[in-house]
Amino acid sequence: MKKPLVIAIFSFVLFAMAGCTTNQKVGKTPTVFVSIQPLKYFVERIADSTLQVKVLVPPGSSPEMFEPTPRQMTELSETKAYFAIGLLDFEKGMEAKLRDIANFRYIDLSQGLNLIEGECHHQHEQNAEEHHHHAVDPHTWMSAANAKLMAQNIAKTLGSLFPEMESEFSANLNHLMAEIDSVDRAVRSILDSSGRKTFVIYHPALGYFARDYGLTQLSIEFEGKNPSAKGVMEVVERCRAEGISVVLSQSQFDTHNAQMVARELNGRVVKVDQLQENWPESMIQIAKAITGNIE
Repeated sequence: MKKPLVIAIFSFVLFAMAGCTTNQKVGKTPTVFVSIQPLKYFVERIADSTLQVKVLVPPGSSPEMFEPTPRQMTELSETKAYFAIGLLDFEKGMEAKLRDIANFRYIDLSQGLNLIEGECHHQHEQNAEEHHHHAVDPHTWMSAANAKLMAQNIAKTLGSLFPEMESEFSANLNHLMAEIDSVDRAVRSILDSSGRKTFVIYHPALGYFARDYGLTQLSIEFEGKNPSAKGVMEVVERCRAEGISVVLSQSQFDTHNAQMVARELNGRVVKVDQLQENWPESMIQIAKAITGNIE
């Protein structure tokens, strides 16, 4: 065999091996799962491009009615970790099974948070207000204070899983914490300028948001069900007393009952999405919607 031909063959083999090595490296990018879109935002801000982040609940879907597909369960069994809100019904059904998977980290991000019992307010006979207490409110991410604690837990977990990247995760966490503080200040400024202290929403997903900013959340939905005609009128009467004309409604729910309340108030329905991936945008949009300062 002539020498030039040998060199050519050898070069081709090296090129092919390099290509295989590159493909293997790309294919081995670590993957972690999160339950909902806002958690993806936090994990990606901390991990930057070092991890692939997959979400169980797709955009536009409601966690209250979600069930993971068999394919998602298979992918979960092959991932490094799963970051869970820890309080959503579908997560509770998966937890025991996922914790049994070897070489897999299940992270319940509700740990260490100041949780509140699910609560909605309705006006009843003799003009007496009653507070109905239910299960723990799972919408923990709708709080800047909670978001900071969750981000710290995410960074700590990623640092233990990938110790060679711990310093980078720590630096990224600092940037994220500053961003969360900035969002918190912006929300406070929007709300303070309006003086609004009460708002109405179809599904009571803003309990933590309301607690952080000293607001009262009125819900149209009652214990996960559409309200009765009487229930709708009770909400309407409370809104009239509070001077409320904007009704918030989430993208994941039908707007029929929200529209009904808005018509009675000669007001309008404003769509908000507490499940969108862009957490800062969601927080600021909700603050503007509560004040009526949104298109």
